[in-house]
Amino acid sequence: MNSFRRAQSGAHTVEFALVGSLFFILLFGAIEFGRLMFVWNTLGEVSRQSARVAVVCPVNHSAIRRVGMFDVAGSSGSSPVLPALNESNIRIDYLDASGTPVDPTTNYLDIVFVRSEVASVRHRLIIPFFFQEFDLPSFVTVLPRESLGVSPEGTGCFGTVS
Repeated sequence: MNSFRRAQSGAHTVEFALVGSLFFILLFGAIEFGRLMFVWNTLGEVSRQSARVAVVCPVNHSAIRRVGMFDVAGSSGSSPVLPALNESNIRIDYLDASGTPVDPTTNYLDIVFVRSEVASVRHRLIIPFFFQEFDLPSFVTVLPRESLGVSPEGTGCFGTVS
């Protein structure tokens, strides 16, 4: 009996190493799935908010993208919510009635819709042994034109005087 225990003395350690590593990979996978859902929903909201700000602010206003990514106007750098997101990931297009992009400086009255697209955002997995990075799909929001910064009260975008 004593020689049997000596032969089995490291079996529990090996079993724990195998089962424990699988458990922790699954645990980190579940955490990563939750993190991916947060990033996914946030990018959808950034697209929506950027379009919403663009339809009420002057055409090509410098703060549309900053405010769209949950930052304050006039700041710089990546988003305070998602470090992988910056202004270059957000594209604002002004569209005519058929959905064709128009040049807002020459065809201002032809603008019927505003499209916001969040693209080229990379997500990095934090699962042990599976450190990979991949591109997320584009998130697009199209809204009908509103004031585009023209306000009868004389205030412009973000409450500033035009």
